[in-house]
Amino acid sequence: MPQDPGKYREMPLIKGSPFDLTELPRLPYPDVQVLALQYQTDPDAVRALLPDCYRVAEKPLVTVVFSHNYGLGFIAGGGYRLAAVQVAARFDGEHDHVEGDYILVMFENKTRPILGGREHLGVPKQFADISPVKILPNGHLRCEASVWGHLLFGIDLPPLRKQNALVRLIANRQINARPWLAYKYIAALDGPPDADYPTVTQNDSQLKQLWLGKTGKVYYGDPGREDVAYIRGVVDALKTLPVRRVEQALRFRGSAVLRMDLSRRLR
Repeated sequence: MPQDPGKYREMPLIKGSPFDLTELPRLPYPDVQVLALQYQTDPDAVRALLPDCYRVAEKPLVTVVFSHNYGLGFIAGGGYRLAAVQVAARFDGEHDHVEGDYILVMFENKTRPILGGREHLGVPKQFADISPVKILPNGHLRCEASVWGHLLFGIDLPPLRKQNALVRLIANRQINARPWLAYKYIAALDGPPDADYPTVTQNDSQLKQLWLGKTGKVYYGDPGREDVAYIRGVVDALKTLPVRRVEQALRFRGSAVLRMDLSRRLR
């Protein structure tokens, strides 16, 4: 089946029913709630997990983020949750010089966003069950990711302080200045991989409410391979990033636009 390289298509590739777009779309996320913990770690631990084309940023930061997304047109007005672990990294190639947050893994609880993010953006997505934000009797906020009933990881944040419009504006700029970095790898049935290159993706966020704090913790489960199969290796890799110092805990509510139209290969 001859393909027009100027068209945007997805699987299943059924003749007569492709996505007939000239570019990747902008995807509005009208209702987003985020809970995150950011901490400094050992730069050597980060370096061991990065593809060779990336290097550790000057400040070796890890961000564990849970995001709850609602009212999404590309899944018929529904929503999904995600849990990701990112590390501050930098790409310096022949043409591009970009600093952002390299996604080590992103777990999501719906198939549709997993497929789109993997096939087009190169984001390393996997399925998991993601809890809603739990408010504990002591006022702590908690989110967890699990697979088949087995805990992978979670964060626990003490009560956070609500911020004013000025702080919210500064935080909004800082968040939008840091793109997602990833590595698109798609294995072939035989021979070299079908895709094998670094990528960058931009999100335009708009914070409507913001709460900040300076303490919190990340914790991990201990599932066996008989419980979660190869995902055990992912959890083991995440555990190698020790918490040296918590930089920030945050919660925000707002909206975002996933700028797939700006997503591209890094060179």
